[in-house]
Amino acid sequence: MKLTGKKVLMVIPHTQFRDDEFLEPKKILEDEGATVVVASTAARMCRGMMGAAVESTVAVGDARADDYNALVICGGSSVPEIFWNDKKLQELAAAMSAAGKIVAAICLSTVVLAKAKLLTDRTATVYFLPEAIEELKSAGATYVKETLVIHNNIILAEGPPESHRFGHAICAALAG
Repeated sequence: MKLTGKKVLMVIPHTQFRDDEFLEPKKILEDEGATVVVASTAARMCRGMMGAAVESTVAVGDARADDYNALVICGGSSVPEIFWNDKKLQELAAAMSAAGKIVAAICLSTVVLAKAKLLTDRTATVYFLPEAIEELKSAGATYVKETLVIHNNIILAEGPPESHRFGHAICAALAG
């Protein structure tokens, strides 16, 4: 239980989140003793692309960087519409990164970190969608076709096949 006492905020869209990008890292973190809190645009029932139903207990706008050791933003087909321009989510990511905390994003959610100015002059990965790659580039990141990219406290994963490695990378970073 190397993560006992660690608190992780996992953020999912309220609809069409990618089940495995949430469920696999969550299980890995909890198995190591971390407390996982689920957030979305509001405290509500959230529905996954493959049928998962998950209750978010915190609205992103109410989450405070001081309360968590890590922020994990999960992907899904609704991420461009729901998260890419979410200023509160960008501010939370920036605040957590500035405090030296772990900030992780998978799939289309890596764009949120780019828009929060956390990937400027860094290599970054994202689910292969031309619009997403363009968003990374316009925010000053260099797109690379790698499945997992780690920059100190920032962890990026390409998509669903990397859910397991993504979860373990977050776990390792939190264990320090």
